[in-house]
Amino acid sequence: MLSSILAKTAINIIDVSAADSQGMEQHEYMDRARQYSTRLAMLSSNLTHWKKLPLLPSLTNQPHQVLASDPVPFADLQQVSRIAAYAFSALSQIRVDAKEELVVQFGIP
Repeated sequence: MLSSILAKTAINIIDVSAADSQGMEQHEYMDRARQYSTRLAMLSSNLTHWKKLPLLPSLTNQPHQVLASDPVPFADLQQVSRIAAYAFSALSQIRVDAKEELVVQFGIP
């Protein structure tokens, strides 16, 4: 499982510190630019489902639609309040026990 996570991470990371543009040939630079453009297009195509969501009615242009809609049932409001209370309770019980330093100094001169 860890190996697959590391492999996916290595595929999706672009190391900009390794892109020394002064030492690169023109064709290498163009190949990398094409690769980055392709990867960006592939990732942005995965976000198209967000564009298909219906827009909310404008409150200033069509207030009658908002006012004429059915009210939210009280049982739904109670359920949302109960879930929010459970989430708040769970989050308030999370504790971090610092066992060691996060950043350690190596013996590098």
